[in-house]
Amino acid sequence: MLATFKYSHLSTKIRAMKGKMLTKDDYEQLLLRNSVLEVAIYLKNNTYYNDFLQELNESNVHRGQVEMLLYKSIIREALKIGRYLKGNEKSVFRYIYRRQEIEDLKKMLRTLQMGGDIHQIDRRLFFINKYSVIDFNKLFAAKDIRTFVNGLKETNFYEILNPLIKDDNHIDLFSAEMALDMYYYKKLIAQPELVSGTDKKIANHIIGLEADLRNIMWVYRGKHYYNISKEILYRYHIPYRYKLSQKDLRLLINSTSVEEIMEILKKTPYNDILSSDEHYWEKEFYEYILNIHDKNISMYPFSIAPILGYMFAKEVEIMNITTIIEGIRYDVDPNKIKKFLIGFGK
Repeated sequence: MLATFKYSHLSTKIRAMKGKMLTKDDYEQLLLRNSVLEVAIYLKNNTYYNDFLQELNESNVHRGQVEMLLYKSIIREALKIGRYLKGNEKSVFRYIYRRQEIEDLKKMLRTLQMGGDIHQIDRRLFFINKYSVIDFNKLFAAKDIRTFVNGLKETNFYEILNPLIKDDNHIDLFSAEMALDMYYYKKLIAQPELVSGTDKKIANHIIGLEADLRNIMWVYRGKHYYNISKEILYRYHIPYRYKLSQKDLRLLINSTSVEEIMEILKKTPYNDILSSDEHYWEKEFYEYILNIHDKNISMYPFSIAPILGYMFAKEVEIMNITTIIEGIRYDVDPNKIKKFLIGFGK
């Protein structure tokens, strides 16, 4: 009864928000567009993204700007939901904000590493709000990597990044980005301990699945695309196992080919989820987690399930839009793009 009272109003609001999300017809229309500008204009004029794309300068549209505004819409939606939460539930939910905060740090580090001036970057493209522990004014004033990292001294990020500085203008960027991601997941994994009962069960399930997904894809991409050593893979994997055992992860990291990775995965609980074509693994994993969210919402409507389910669906929607934009930029056949859309037609 207490859970019903606590979540009833919020569950109703989330259902209304979910009802505004893109339909199959919207996706079909986006696939007919011929440029990033046409995609942005369709979203602005025909969907609920109208509110989020008001800042868009139609005379100078580029992919990065559109994608950043879309991802900012996740934060704005999260802030709306967060206003209805209290206590530990609010603390758990704030880690949605932390992810974007870390993405902003990575973006700034890349800019400085390439010799750019972060002061010239449009601040509207960053996530900055009252919940942040970062003094962004210090960071925007930084002219080099060392000054930037020093601007993080009052946060946990300083201890993460400072040992990776090579000189005033350079940092081990790959390790820095991986270390920031690992920090995020370590903190995220601890969050279910702040709640109890059904909420804890749901959060553990979803976070566990996502950790397994990230580790599998991290190993696959690291070996297949970047030739990353097993030492680096061991150092920066997410230190949490759900359905993927420690032994399975060790075998994956020590594998020598994609074929071997596929054989190892066949002996894990994820065998029925992943196809024989590794190019679709990420899509298949996301669709699996999307289905888990739908089941949780159906079984536990007055819990944290609708909140987590909506935010995940929102993230998937933006990933789909980004996939369409990328496909259009590289003149990929719309039918091929469609094959990579997550949950298309749901």
